[in-house]
Amino acid sequence: MAEPSQHKSATAAAHVLSDILSPLLTPTYAMVAAMWLTRLHYLPLGNRVLVTLGITAITALIPVTFIAILMKRGKVSDTSISDPSQRTAPYCATIICYLLACAYMFALNAPLWLAGFFAGAAVMASLALLITCRWKISAHTGGMGGLTAIIYWLVYNGFIEAAPLVWISIAIGLTGLLAWARLYLEHHTLMQTFAGGALSFATVYGTISVFTLL
Repeated sequence: MAEPSQHKSATAAAHVLSDILSPLLTPTYAMVAAMWLTRLHYLPLGNRVLVTLGITAITALIPVTFIAILMKRGKVSDTSISDPSQRTAPYCATIICYLLACAYMFALNAPLWLAGFFAGAAVMASLALLITCRWKISAHTGGMGGLTAIIYWLVYNGFIEAAPLVWISIAIGLTGLLAWARLYLEHHTLMQTFAGGALSFATVYGTISVFTLL
């Protein structure tokens, strides 16, 4: 009787991890890291909160609303969009939202590395859309790969001064836990989860680096 109970608990934990570390939320987490872990924390608290909420609206609320509309019309079967054939429209909407977030950063005269993060996310989403046509790459580990990339970039370039190794370790650890969750729920293979995280890390890190050279 213990095994079914343990399986149920593990399944629930995997679902919670997948929801908390959803690719729809990782841009918000990146903004929180930027606003509270770097020198941007000297900005007034109200300004930081408003900018972060703005990013949440652009990169999470708009895509969620779009997916909900698609589900109501029967175009998407679930919020995770488990069926790769149903991902084209949501991916396109997400790419547009990332580009809007990038433009939002430029409008606020934010640091180029912050605008570069959202540009990198748009590039990664575009690559994932192309790959998804033939292979089910993990969007979840893709989101965490991008978040890990910006935290690593900030630490490597000295923008995070307080406990930098702790924040990198947390990002890597959460990515590993999320990969386990996606594997446990049998939504992806090991290679699909690894590819999502690795490709996103390289794409986002590279894009941020290019933007800072502009």
